[in-house]
Amino acid sequence: MKKISLSDIAGIGTTVIVFVISLYWVSHSSETFKDKLPILYLSFLIYLVCFILVTRDELILSLNKTLLLIGIQLLSSFVLMINFQIEFLPILTIIWISIIPHYFSLRTTIVILFLVLIVWFSLFSYIWHQKVLFDALLYGCFHFFSVLMSYHAIEAEKATDKAHRLNRELETTQQLLAEASKQNERTRIARDLHDLLGHHLTALIINLQVATRLTDGEANEKVEQCHSLAKLLLSDVREAVSTLRENSELNFEQILALMIKNIPNLEFNRAIKAKIPADNLSLAKTLLSCVQEAITNSLRHSNATKFWISLAQQDNHFLLEVYDNGKIKNKIIEGNGLTGMRERVKELNGKIEIKRTKIDTTNLNNQKDSLKIAVILPIQRAVSE
Repeated sequence: MKKISLSDIAGIGTTVIVFVISLYWVSHSSETFKDKLPILYLSFLIYLVCFILVTRDELILSLNKTLLLIGIQLLSSFVLMINFQIEFLPILTIIWISIIPHYFSLRTTIVILFLVLIVWFSLFSYIWHQKVLFDALLYGCFHFFSVLMSYHAIEAEKATDKAHRLNRELETTQQLLAEASKQNERTRIARDLHDLLGHHLTALIINLQVATRLTDGEANEKVEQCHSLAKLLLSDVREAVSTLRENSELNFEQILALMIKNIPNLEFNRAIKAKIPADNLSLAKTLLSCVQEAITNSLRHSNATKFWISLAQQDNHFLLEVYDNGKIKNKIIEGNGLTGMRERVKELNGKIEIKRTKIDTTNLNNQKDSLKIAVILPIQRAVSE
């Protein structure tokens, strides 16, 4: 369960205060309004419950259910306005309109705002026979201010998320380049050892072989010893060169750990059992990009608390699997993130599978549907950089 944000606390607190003041107002009004106290209690309760349900991300409600709750929330505030001549009730629609930018564009939100204001104050004027021009202008400004503040808060949150994502991408790319640079240096050393030292040792061995034929006695024995030592040294050099070349692998798990460091609200479980060639940066970058996009989707949509990453090498391909313990909607809709993932995988002649999977959420084997992404990349088609 995620913590309640300050904006949620402000909305709930303001609603409660408006309810208390409204209750006080009704208690000191005519008997006509006192007879409608059950309507007051029920309407405020419905309004508050809808607000809490809509603003809680962990519920993962479908868009249709969310819009239905938003509509019921607005309807409950209209019920209050129709039954009680309370001039400060538009505060409830100010709270309500602050939610709308999360689901609609700014232009659509402003259109909805004007429609609600027109209907609200027209009904209020008609039912209670009061002039509402100045109240409409005043509360209209408050509503508009609420919309702008919500919109800018959403944009700031998106910008912050993007900045964090780009920063992780930069750190990951730097680590990849550092690993590639290390491997390039090892390869250069191996090549120099082979080309220079190996060449001179080979020439020395040949000359010592000739010397063994030109000498005899004790001198011949010493030459034979030198010849054996030179051959042994050449064998050691070749073994060292082979070792340097064989260890040409990226430390993928270390790079992955750097990428997922400081990601909030997720506990990661990693199982990296494949070795990525150091000269295959395209493959490594594609795998890391897929993991990052899956994590982003998990944080935005599933409300997961645990995330699994596994990478294995099977026959002639790499298999990357990522999934979490979050919830998914009834229908999986691929957005820009998953589409971009497919495009990157396709560039390396790989394929991607997106499906539902059962995840145990407790020790009691309580299973639920989660999203699982499997990326398959052929080893022989890897692209070197």
